[in-house]
Amino acid sequence: MAKTISWHRITLSRQEYESGEIAVLMGAFRAAYVARNGPQGMAMFGCWGTDETSYLIYTTPASVRHIIPLLDAYSAKQTDKPNPASLSLIYGDESGLSSFDSGFEA
Repeated sequence: MAKTISWHRITLSRQEYESGEIAVLMGAFRAAYVARNGPQGMAMFGCWGTDETSYLIYTTPASVRHIIPLLDAYSAKQTDKPNPASLSLIYGDESGLSSFDSGFEA
């Protein structure tokens, strides 16, 4: 039976971002990506929130099963697919941005 998975969002405050938490998060994501031989579509994107007091990190549906502990550690929230025009690739396979609103895991 297939299980639906979706995009997730991690929110960092400006202070967390400026103190280097984004590097810690990217390092953990990169480690999972490399350990799993770079799964197609596994990526992490980011952008500043509209009020510019928080930095938003989005992980693709293809990432979820590889980074569950990371999502839990950062209290990630499931979300709709973000607007691709506002995002910058942080790490991973950029084709993940073309993922549908939800992915499927066998």
